[in-house]
Formats: sequence, C-alpha cells, structure tokens
Amino acid sequence: MKTVCKIIGSISCVLLMFFSCEKNESIHRDSKVILDKLLFSGYTGDTIRAAITYGSSDIKKLVITKWVNGEQVPGYGLNVSVNSMSDTYEFEQEIVVGDEEGTLIYTFSGYNAADKLIDASDLAVSVTLTDFGRLSKFDWKLTAQTTNGESTTTDAMLDNVYRLNSDLSWEYDWGNPAGAGMDVLNQYCAWKYIGTELKADSVYLIKFGFLSNIPTIDKYKVLRLDDTSLWIQTFMDLSWLGEPYTEKTPVVEKYVAIPKSSDFTPYRGENPANYNWASCSPGNY
Repeated sequence: MKTVCKIIGSISCVLLMFFSCEKNESIHRDSKVILDKLLFSGYTGDTIRAAITYGSSDIKKLVITKWVNGEQVPGYGLNVSVNSMSDTYEFEQEIVVGDEEGTLIYTFSGYNAADKLIDASDLAVSVTLTDFGRLSKFDWKLTAQTTNGESTTTDAMLDNVYRLNSDLSWEYDWGNPAGAGMDVLNQYCAWKYIGTELKADSVYLIKFGFLSNIPTIDKYKVLRLDDTSLWIQTFMDLSWLGEPYTEKTPVVEKYVAIPKSSDFTPYRGENPANYNWASCSPGNY
C-alpha cells in the first residue's frame, strides 16, 4: 500500500510541476530571441504574422531564414537591425504554393556586433493547400471529354494544356498546331475562381474571339479536384444537332495535373504578339 501511495504521490508531483509550468512559466523563459508564437497554421495565400522581441542587449542583428524539410530555401533571407532590447519586429510573410510540400520552419537568429550567434528561435508553420493554390500550382492536360455522356475525345485534344496563373491570367498551349483547329483564332486572357477559401465550386475561362473586344466567358462547374486530376462540366447549346442534344447539353472534361515546365508554349506555332487585339484585365471579370 505504501508503494502504491508513493507511485501516486510521484505522479501527482510530476503533474503538478507540468501544469505549474504551463500556467506560470513562459515557454520562452530562457530565450534571447522571443517569438509571440511558435506555431502557425494557415492556407496558401494566408499571411504569417509573428512579433519578435529580444531578451538580451547584446543582440544587434536579427537574421530570418526559411527551411523546408530541413533544407534551407536558397535566395530567402531577411536581415533586421536591432537598436535596443525594446525593439519589436513584426514579421509578415505570405504562405506560397509549395510551402505545403514539407515541414516549413522560419528561424529567427540573433547576432551580436561581432556576428556571433547569441540565440535562435523557430516558428513552425502548418500549411494547407487551397483549391486555388492547387489550380495554379500545376499545368492541366486534357485527357478525356464526354458530350451528353458519350466520348468525344479526339487525338488532337490530347496535347492541350492549360496554365491557370496565380495572377488570374490564363495561358493555353494547344500542342501540335495542325490539330488546334479554331482555337488558334482566340486571344486567351484570364480565369476566375469561384468558391470558398479552401474549396473550388466553379472556374470561369475568359477569352476573346478573333478581333473581338468583347470577352467570351465559359463557365465550368468543378466536379472533382485533387493533386492528380481535375474534372469540370459546362453546358453547350447543341440543339442544332437534333435529338438527343438540347440547349443545355452537358460537356465534361477531365484533366491531369502535370508539373509546370519550360516546354509549355502559349500559342504554339504562332507569334504571341499577334494575340493582343483586346484589352485583357485578369481579376476584373
């Protein structure tokens, strides 16, 4: 019985110490570079915000580096002068597409006047890729089309690739120009995202017909979207073909996600400079 009491007493002491630390002691107790948070969760497109203060008058410079999966991100680095311990630095950084691909860490390192490291603290960021980020992260290659439930895929379609840029501009590589057909007569302009911050409902594609300054807006319902595929549906007036086609004939297209590459060529085989007859304003449709 005494042994049991001792065990219970020991556990109680440990729990008391734990909760006492949680309640009364800062997790930054011994830090010289003090962050107001050590964890941040957000979506691509969100802004990370953290306030940095200092616990040592020896710190004269703050260096901020970015790490993904333990590897420092090249080309990223911020140097902040520190004049006194009373300084506060307000860190702000947008979460970009690609940040979700691994463990994201921002390291805040304090150095003295002789460039000797005094202390460092890390901010860990948990990132969720939004559908908007997903659409702009990849290129999208057409793999199948059905019209009124019947396959209407042709070989000429299978090299069509869309690029939906994060600035809402839209580019189209139609592959072999010999199979591009009437597509070569359009100026491709912009896209519009319809949905919540996290999930896409629809995508609008904006283009201009040959020498027209009036935009054509094709509206597509997003049926499915993930890191590998995109299914979209629109309705076309094909009643002129007779039954079973109607004024609202469903057309479904399936695309696969492919990595963006330098091989992507808008207006392939043509001079892109010739496709600017209309004023295009991505984000304003």
